[in-house]
Amino acid sequence: MTARTLDGCIKCGACVRACPVLAQEGRDAFPGPRRFTVEVPRIGGVIPSLRPALSMCTTCGRCEEVCPSRLPLPRALVQVRAIASAGTDLPDGQARMLDNVAGTGRTVVPDLPPPAIPSSGDLLFFPGCIAAGRLPEAVSAALRLLEAAGSRPFAPPGWACCGSPLEKIGATGPLEEVHARNAGLLGTGRVVTACPGCTVELRSAYGADAWHIIEHLHGLGGIPRERFDGTAPEVKVALHRPCHLARVVGPHTMDMARDLLEAAPGVQVVEHEGENDCCGGGGGVASSRPEVAEEMARRKVRSAREAGAEIILAPCPFCVVNLRRAGGMEVEDLTTFLARRLDPGQNK
Repeated sequence: MTARTLDGCIKCGACVRACPVLAQEGRDAFPGPRRFTVEVPRIGGVIPSLRPALSMCTTCGRCEEVCPSRLPLPRALVQVRAIASAGTDLPDGQARMLDNVAGTGRTVVPDLPPPAIPSSGDLLFFPGCIAAGRLPEAVSAALRLLEAAGSRPFAPPGWACCGSPLEKIGATGPLEEVHARNAGLLGTGRVVTACPGCTVELRSAYGADAWHIIEHLHGLGGIPRERFDGTAPEVKVALHRPCHLARVVGPHTMDMARDLLEAAPGVQVVEHEGENDCCGGGGGVASSRPEVAEEMARRKVRSAREAGAEIILAPCPFCVVNLRRAGGMEVEDLTTFLARRLDPGQNK
């Protein structure tokens, strides 16, 4: 993968101009994706002074999106990161992540009691570490939406981290271990997730027929309008576009998300200037360089608030957690929001 970036780069600078971290932090702090994926590999190793900057990349995919050669720059950067981190001390947040994986198989220790998830049914649901550990209400909400759509969702007992966060920080050994642990649990049928990182990892690393919950619900025709509470108060929402959902799973997901929201009475989606911007929550940045991630989140919140939105909806638990760190505005997972607006008879 790195070899392809070396051979295919035409030095146009598009990736450098599009990088949100470079725009925020400046070239001296973060020289941009081309430096790490093209120039550094050519010199045969990562310069020690560049390692702190390497941890700033959120793997948002904006560089690949604008690259005229469509080079896999985020994946190449992750490979360089894995080489650079070998034999070095990890940032405290990432070291805790690895300790958690070694002890529990998941990247976070739950803040709240874990959500109750059936162990049998007709639709396999993969909860994901961040949702189960930090947003248990989002897991419960996803289950209610899937039930409202006519399914009986369940999670395989003993599931572990999908591996996406481990891949992003270059932890290849633990990554192989969680892949092996999950491999026999996923079966051959459809797997639904509420986390874009899990969706991508289950598809690419396991070959699973993984669908984000937005895709799954939309494919079933959405949630019928009559199942929503017609007396719910009107609200203006900003729909956040998670990078790994909109750019990797596909831009169709955001059109689907709008369709799902339009079925809920009283909901107005507010356009805002920064809706396509990265929130800073991905790529391991929130655990390694929290000050960078929080500043990106503050910019996002400010843009939504100035546009008149009352709440930011994010169909990604990583984004919800990071946007909430910025403060100043209510942030909710899209599944939680939709489930709360179901008719009381459906919201059990």
